[in-house]
Amino acid sequence: MTTGGTATQGTRIYMFQSLMGIDNLKGGEFTPWLASAQEMSKDGRTLTITLDKRATWSDGKPVTAEDVVFTFDLVKKTPALNGTGISFETVEAKDDKTVVMTFEKAAFTQVPGILKQYIVPKKHWEGKNPVTFTNPKPVGSGPYTLERFNPKQVTLQLRDDYWRSDTIKVKHIQLPVVNAATEISQMMSGKQDVSGGAIANLEKLYIQKDPKKNGYFYPSYGFLSMFFNHDRPQLQNVHLRKAMSLAMDREQQIKLVTALGANPISQTGLDAETQSKWLDPAYKEPVEQDLAAAKSELKKAGYTLRGGKAVDAKGKPLALKYIEVSDFADSVQRARVIASQLMKIGVKVTVQPLAIATYNEAKAKGEFDLAASGYAYGAVPWQVYNSMLNSQFAGSADGKKPAQTNNFLRWRDDKTDRLLDEMASSGDEKKQIEATRKLEKVIVDEVPYVTLSSITAGCAWSNRNWTGWPSEKDDPYTYCAPWYDGPEFEEVLSRLKPAGS
Repeated sequence: MTTGGTATQGTRIYMFQSLMGIDNLKGGEFTPWLASAQEMSKDGRTLTITLDKRATWSDGKPVTAEDVVFTFDLVKKTPALNGTGISFETVEAKDDKTVVMTFEKAAFTQVPGILKQYIVPKKHWEGKNPVTFTNPKPVGSGPYTLERFNPKQVTLQLRDDYWRSDTIKVKHIQLPVVNAATEISQMMSGKQDVSGGAIANLEKLYIQKDPKKNGYFYPSYGFLSMFFNHDRPQLQNVHLRKAMSLAMDREQQIKLVTALGANPISQTGLDAETQSKWLDPAYKEPVEQDLAAAKSELKKAGYTLRGGKAVDAKGKPLALKYIEVSDFADSVQRARVIASQLMKIGVKVTVQPLAIATYNEAKAKGEFDLAASGYAYGAVPWQVYNSMLNSQFAGSADGKKPAQTNNFLRWRDDKTDRLLDEMASSGDEKKQIEATRKLEKVIVDEVPYVTLSSITAGCAWSNRNWTGWPSEKDDPYTYCAPWYDGPEFEEVLSRLKPAGS
């Protein structure tokens, strides 16, 4: 339950809390949560975290510095939990509410990832295997506790003794397994209040049906990319990677598959709206489909088109395997759209839907050619770039050492590593921006992945039962996806009022 990869987001955010929130709608501003304050030393090697004295677990016990130390030690010794690539030297409890973390070298850019870490109670997790422990009776610091669980629905109950606020009026939350075919009718009838899913034709099929009661807010929070397995010899050719990028029609992918609010963005993965200070203006525009240029790059890669197929010098057709999670119908559909676009330059792509456990294992071991993933922005771009591109997380080419964090690309590049270190070692934002833009050039020139679009963390809502939802037009105050990884939805809950009150 400590990271995004080990628990259902729809339950974690209600029962567990991070040290602080990071508001990307406000330029990466920190929001106190379990921690009331944080301070990094001038040399960037000592971080002091002060916990809120009011914070308690749902069993009534106080949240202590020992719980925080235990959580970070757990993350450090369990690579599968270290989703953001946290790296520190020591972590100690100075007193019951003060944690001191030290680093071997300056670690300014690690602070946001550390503050976003969900904290678990030492008492209930000590001696457990954090990867396999199912936590059937969760004890958390968040506003809700588990009331009932079955395969079709999770029901949560508001804590009477919640430490942070008494403004939440929603006493019970039901998290059902939703049928996409009936979701809109459920929303229209008031049986479902909010959806964080990708609803096709939302404006036409939902909003326009009753604009006084139906609304939405879908702000950007990151980017979607298709990535290459760089341990595959043919995909180590930058001209092939460029050819595949140029062959894609991102607008078509969004129109056919992606949720409301998504747009084509820079190949860097940074969108010009929320990441403008970091994004080099030279790379602001998204890559547009150019089949002639794609075929030219394909030729440079050593392939020729023969009978509609890209073949190498020995006449062998180029064929790649694209894995995707079988339960994610929209993602599988996107993969198939991409496959059809790549076939226009003779690149045959076979889409292979897999059960999620098999999919995750294939990514970690490198048993694929192509895959896709969404990446959330942090307070600084280093957070997403480090987890994706740092060589230390790339695993081994033989698959015996699995890839970690998000470097399933298996990207190993000395220049990238130097720039990531440069970004991390400076507390000067101007120097961080300079290093970030140098890394953006590497991403544009070398195409380690293909950026497809921005991704959104929004919701469609009904105000038949509750009012106070964020709105694109009237009050875009925070992210409202009920699965979003952070304290934002708790803010939404604190603003909701029963309809008519």
